[in-house]
Amino acid sequence: MSEPNRDPGSDETVAPTPPATPGPEREGGDLPPSPADLPVDHDDREHVVGLLHDAVTRGLIDTLEFDRRSGLAIVARTRRDLNTLVVDLPLDHPDRARARTEAESRDRRSAPRDAYAGGDTTGTVALHATLGSVKRSGAWAVPRRMEIDGWLGSAELDLTEAVIDHDVVEIDVDMTLGSVELRLPETASASLDGVSATAGSIEDKRRDGRAAGRPHVVVTGRVAFGSVEVKGPKWWR
Repeated sequence: MSEPNRDPGSDETVAPTPPATPGPEREGGDLPPSPADLPVDHDDREHVVGLLHDAVTRGLIDTLEFDRRSGLAIVARTRRDLNTLVVDLPLDHPDRARARTEAESRDRRSAPRDAYAGGDTTGTVALHATLGSVKRSGAWAVPRRMEIDGWLGSAELDLTEAVIDHDVVEIDVDMTLGSVELRLPETASASLDGVSATAGSIEDKRRDGRAAGRPHVVVTGRVAFGSVEVKGPKWWR
């Protein structure tokens, strides 16, 4: 224990000065990590691939450049990695574009999805096939309109035994590095004129496909580095 200090010119006792308490030290420097160095997830990567797909369709980059950049997007770890892939393109900033797209998707899809769950097939149902597969077969209820999107995935819809209450079924496709397969009843017809392909294929493989039938399936949208195929029943030749 330290002794009190005395002032040589006074009879007063001066209290000892307490030792200085060291302040907390910052780890890794004085500044927090930059937002550009934050990690990204599959949704972030998928969104940037979608922006690159838009760039291809607008003629801003060619298919070889799309292939290179989308490959880098798939293995990107940080926002900086993703932003460098689109910073030279006249597109929305990925964060702003994604936020707007997600908000619009929630507003557009939540009500129809809830209605479909309650047995109403007159609305639109969204199916997502990202890094996986979506399959429908057997006696399932087909909605009037479906929106299929994803990348590095596949969607297989078998309508041969499905419950179809509509004369026309609309299917909108937005697929990158993936495939969509539609298997239709013998009495059905299909139109693929509204689908565009970038380094992909669109094909009706039915040998005796009808020009007009019920239901009439109208396929629209786009596919990049993938395929859209229409087939008949498995037993049908």
